[in-house]
Amino acid sequence: MMTKASGLRSALACVLAIGLAGCGGGGDSAGTNVDASKSSAKTLAAASNPAANDNAASSRIVKLQRYQIDPTKVFVAGISSGGFAAVQMHVAHSSTFKGAAVYAGGVYWCAGTGGAATALTNCGGLTLPTNQASYNSTRTTSEAYLDTQSSLGTIDRATNLRGQPVYLWSGTQDEVVNPLEMADLDAEYLRYGANVRFDNAFPAEHGWESPDGELACGTLGSPYMIRCLANGAAYDSVETWLTMFVGRLKPRNNGKLSGTLYSFDQTEFGASPNLSMSSTGSVFVPKACAQGDRCGFVLALHGCLQQASLIGNRWVAEAGINEWADTNKLVVVYPDTIASSAPGPTNPNACFDWWGYSNQYDPNYALKSGLQMSVLYAMVQRVTGRP
Repeated sequence: MMTKASGLRSALACVLAIGLAGCGGGGDSAGTNVDASKSSAKTLAAASNPAANDNAASSRIVKLQRYQIDPTKVFVAGISSGGFAAVQMHVAHSSTFKGAAVYAGGVYWCAGTGGAATALTNCGGLTLPTNQASYNSTRTTSEAYLDTQSSLGTIDRATNLRGQPVYLWSGTQDEVVNPLEMADLDAEYLRYGANVRFDNAFPAEHGWESPDGELACGTLGSPYMIRCLANGAAYDSVETWLTMFVGRLKPRNNGKLSGTLYSFDQTEFGASPNLSMSSTGSVFVPKACAQGDRCGFVLALHGCLQQASLIGNRWVAEAGINEWADTNKLVVVYPDTIASSAPGPTNPNACFDWWGYSNQYDPNYALKSGLQMSVLYAMVQRVTGRP
């Protein structure tokens, strides 16, 4: 008789076999009951507006604005495919980003030039019969590539990483991205002199950890938003990394937020189905930032199967970033993806691009010139005013 866990793994194997849907670090597809996810998404589609939350958000699509952003407080965060993409953004633009929070991601350029198949086998997204994620270390190759590209100027100088705060999260029960992959990332950041905090002792499954997550810590499944306990109380990983990044925080707003969550036009930055990116994303703007105060900035990247068209606003609402951003003056941009297939990028689970979608499509996916990377960075430039 098939257990629930083995059924989930069988569903994963089927998904991966059809169009490489797991796509590694995004691997939020791993272990997903596809039919259940679709049913849940259909329900959410009727009830959720990706631009809506409890704080009088605008449902109309607006143009992303520039704000008074402190250049020392520009950060990137991401989960799974978004975690791998966050590493890419951080390394490639290390003169802009001053810190990174990575959940279940992996080393820079982990997939190399091997495409999705290599990404799944070496980095994440493929669950083995042992209930562990497939893994083969690519750290040596990653660091050689990083050093080369740094010297060529196709990414910012690697020396920028020295002393920067980096937060890493890896659950001991993660079946999608092997904890050994995150250990490699820890070693890689330490090699370049970053100040790393590695949370790797929680019995967590694959997901973004937040007190607002709807799933218990050890639960694998959509929407991959988990909550864990520390000493019997809810843990807050976002508080941990924001404290690293900006210092002592003002209390989290657990009530009605004073800021506003908008839906913004991504197409003006080059987002299109050809890049597997949605026409709209979300941005949270604290009231003080809207009024011209000097603020910080976070670029927050979801994982596969966490796109708004599938799970509504649950990524944005449950990440637990806005509640801290509201009281600590941080503008948060949430870019969004869409599922896509040939003749464009083969990305049926709407992952952020950390393997080139295909070698022929974008071999420079991890560089500043990467197609999707360029779109994301253009958003950062707009908000921060950075040239």
